[in-house]
Amino acid sequence: MKLSPVISALRTYCPRFEQRIGGAAEYGAALECTHLELPSAYVVPGGSTVGEQRSQTDYWQVLTDQFSVIVILNNSDKRGQYASCDLIDAVRSEIWRAILGWIPDPAYGAIEYADDEYLDMNQDELIWQFNFKVETEINAEDTRHYADLNNLPDLDTVAIDVNEQSGNVKSHLEIQIK
Repeated sequence: MKLSPVISALRTYCPRFEQRIGGAAEYGAALECTHLELPSAYVVPGGSTVGEQRSQTDYWQVLTDQFSVIVILNNSDKRGQYASCDLIDAVRSEIWRAILGWIPDPAYGAIEYADDEYLDMNQDELIWQFNFKVETEINAEDTRHYADLNNLPDLDTVAIDVNEQSGNVKSHLEIQIK
């Protein structure tokens, strides 16, 4: 699944982050940076899981793509107390309103919430991960067999030979197809 539409939706519908929403490359750089503007969020790909092949005559398999929204929140208020723990619920609700139930690609179903988890915390930052999933189907059109069939030349002639029991050709017929 393409994640750039998810990043765009979060930038549009999550004003808390003030456009500080990026992808996996930006997240890697953010972890190395010591002076981040907070809060910030990053959309990173997760794994994919597949169900069993559900057809005996064709190809039909459910694919579940996963992705995460990782948020880095300011972890202290002006009194030096931990403040961001109270923000997790509000941030989750804002992210849900931006993408939950949305269908960013017609080939996929609606985005579903999977779970969330604590990643890291220090006196300055709290890092939290919200996990989402979306399903699609792998079908015959996605297979090599389908591509091979589409690359066959057009059928333009059918030849029929009728043999005698001895194996000799008794008659031959060719039909031109236009």
